[in-house]
Amino acid sequence: MATAKQVQELVAAVQSLNLEVRNLNQEVQNLKVENNVLRQLVANREPHSSDLPSMPLSSVKFDGTPKLLQEFIKACNVHFAFRPTTFSTDLSKVGFVISNMTGNALAWANPLVTTDDPVLRDWEAFLTKLKRPLKGQKLNSWLVKNCWRFTEDRWASCPILQSLSN
Repeated sequence: MATAKQVQELVAAVQSLNLEVRNLNQEVQNLKVENNVLRQLVANREPHSSDLPSMPLSSVKFDGTPKLLQEFIKACNVHFAFRPTTFSTDLSKVGFVISNMTGNALAWANPLVTTDDPVLRDWEAFLTKLKRPLKGQKLNSWLVKNCWRFTEDRWASCPILQSLSN
């Protein structure tokens, strides 16, 4: 037969085990709630870029031809819309656009990159700056050629060219 001391020890052990079971049940409940929250987040998340099929820019490159600028910007905006997490910052958008430039457009963008122009981190400002020189690109080209011809090696002193560079 068990002594009173042994009974007390058994009761204390059972009480301790009951307390531990209650704590474990509470922990299981907390984990179930957390699991449900995580399941909802996963179900509602944006697809990761690795989940999406490869989506090329349909080979649209921009060489600086003014009449093609709007088409190029539209194609880029479609690309941004399909990958919002990839292009969540202005810098990522501007970087993508510059990486799809060639010829005169790339030559125009290179100084922005090499000088780390603040416009690289502002999508709207970049678009404004991109559209501005291209509007008069043919005129600018004509002026450069003609000022060079008229002033020979001192073309930089041409007041028309100086005003265009400001």
